[in-house]
Amino acid sequence: MNIYHVSYTEKFAGERMAMLSFRNCNFYCIGCIRGKDEYDIYAEERRYIDWTFDGILRELARLDPHRIYLGGYEPTLDPDLIEIIREIATRLDAHIVLMTNGSRLSREYAEELKRAGVNEVIIGVKAFDREKHIYYTRRSNEDVLNGIKNIAEIEDAYFRLQVETLLLPGINDPSDIENLAIFIAQIDPSISMFIEPWIPVPGVEFRAPGKEDLIDAVSRAMKHLYVVSYHPLYSEIKKIRETPRRAKFVEILPRNP
Repeated sequence: MNIYHVSYTEKFAGERMAMLSFRNCNFYCIGCIRGKDEYDIYAEERRYIDWTFDGILRELARLDPHRIYLGGYEPTLDPDLIEIIREIATRLDAHIVLMTNGSRLSREYAEELKRAGVNEVIIGVKAFDREKHIYYTRRSNEDVLNGIKNIAEIEDAYFRLQVETLLLPGINDPSDIENLAIFIAQIDPSISMFIEPWIPVPGVEFRAPGKEDLIDAVSRAMKHLYVVSYHPLYSEIKKIRETPRRAKFVEILPRNP
């Protein structure tokens, strides 16, 4: 089991949400925030439990989340992932979302994920341009784009697909995001896109995206897809976190790390 961290909040888009973070990744992203801090940057409280899969499931049952996200580095590298999903689906009544870079999503594995109990897959595209993707991650994006096709081929209203893409000037510009939207629309324009502005990482010299970049990217993508949403800029999130009604995030960690 590669789960090293759990995050929980009662106020995530009106729902209780838990995130299970998995260690290990097959990408080497230059601007990876987990390379600097692999825990929850928004957490305000820590809680410690016995770090077994059974202990994690008991804690999740107590918290009773509506949604459980499987993310972190790259969950599909965990050889126990299918069994972990199957146990969560059997023991908890929650919408299970897999967050992945998509590089390991063969058609057969996608079908296996669905049978195990995954309700939604979010595939992260770091850059649509192949050379920029190789520069940023040291890996081609060919398998990532094929993963999108493989998930989209599974016609099941209870097995959803969302494509998340990084907004990072010089690596994945608004024009690159539009090209990704065109690629997705050729598969199915009803596939939703989520645009994630890059969070600045100390020591990494990329320009942080601004409001104009975000508006441009969203506007371009909306010309081709039915549903386009986005995360606020990091600077905006910091201001939101200062308001009295902000969501409270709790980290759940091993009792004896």
